[in-house]
Amino acid sequence: MTKTKFSIAVCLGIAATSGYAQSSVTTFGVADLGILSSRASGTANVNSMITDGNTSSRFGFRGVEDLGIGLKAQFWMEGAVSMDTGASGSTSPDNIASSSNGLFARRSTLGLQGSFGELRLGRDYTPTFSNLTTAVHPFGTNGVGNAGQLFYPVAAGGTTPRTNVRASNSVAYLTPNLAGFTGHVMWANAGASGAPGADNGRYVGGRVAYRNKDLYVSAATGKTEYATGDYTQSNIGATYQFGPARVSYLWGQNKVGTTSTKAHMIGVQYKVGSGEVRAAYTTLKAKGVANDATQLTVGYVHNLSKRTALYTNYSVVDNKGVGTRFSVGGGSRPTSAGGSSSGLEFGVRHSF
Repeated sequence: MTKTKFSIAVCLGIAATSGYAQSSVTTFGVADLGILSSRASGTANVNSMITDGNTSSRFGFRGVEDLGIGLKAQFWMEGAVSMDTGASGSTSPDNIASSSNGLFARRSTLGLQGSFGELRLGRDYTPTFSNLTTAVHPFGTNGVGNAGQLFYPVAAGGTTPRTNVRASNSVAYLTPNLAGFTGHVMWANAGASGAPGADNGRYVGGRVAYRNKDLYVSAATGKTEYATGDYTQSNIGATYQFGPARVSYLWGQNKVGTTSTKAHMIGVQYKVGSGEVRAAYTTLKAKGVANDATQLTVGYVHNLSKRTALYTNYSVVDNKGVGTRFSVGGGSRPTSAGGSSSGLEFGVRHSF
């Protein structure tokens, strides 16, 4: 009887330990801080401390539990932090208005995953945002070279799009990898504060991608319905790895009501020892809003370790015609017609 009780106790102990090992919670984050010197036509030079020059600063918690039968539950809570001021990020609780109160505004999701793929609910990146990140763009959406300068929408006709990066109140499905192909679809509504208009703030979008050893191709489109005029974002991106060099191309179009902006980017990233040289050139054509523009950016990232890197970037944005709409990130807009802006930044990034 004693041996039997002992065996049962051992078995229960092993089962309890095994169950505990199948659940995990991870704390993670990025700290990015630098110095920016910028200038714009018609304005004085500006020297400032900046955050997110290479990667968006953040902190968060993520966890997963193995439920058995090939099913896992997972959560992700991630917030932005401005390293220069300690401020948190903004959110859009209804995909219409903006709020500065967003402790976990970067991502707050809960979902299930398995061989079928992943079902994800909450606030998350839209499928149409993926190509603007470093998946295709050499500088992603950070620093003076960020894709947002010319690939983000321009407000028009009373419509200020809030879903070009993330959507709140969303339901998303991500497929498993099927011979190199993956898919991502999302639906999001405006929540309880979405009045007036039942469809005001509703987003629907999707993305299809293919990846093999050296080639990556992705196309995405999404639409948000607004009472003041719908917003549609579409883009196509591709990269190819030639030894130490990765070349990239990105096309993107934003339509806000009857206006539109269309951008083309060609870029390259070249590994050199413990670092990487980056460059990108973008052209923008505008219709009914803002103005045409170009942007040239060059930069270098030097890895001190797997978690810490130094970086520097230089960028120039030229407005065409009499336009003054566009400028380098973090700097002043030009005030003279057809003016330009430039920025030089140095910084350090640490991941944990």
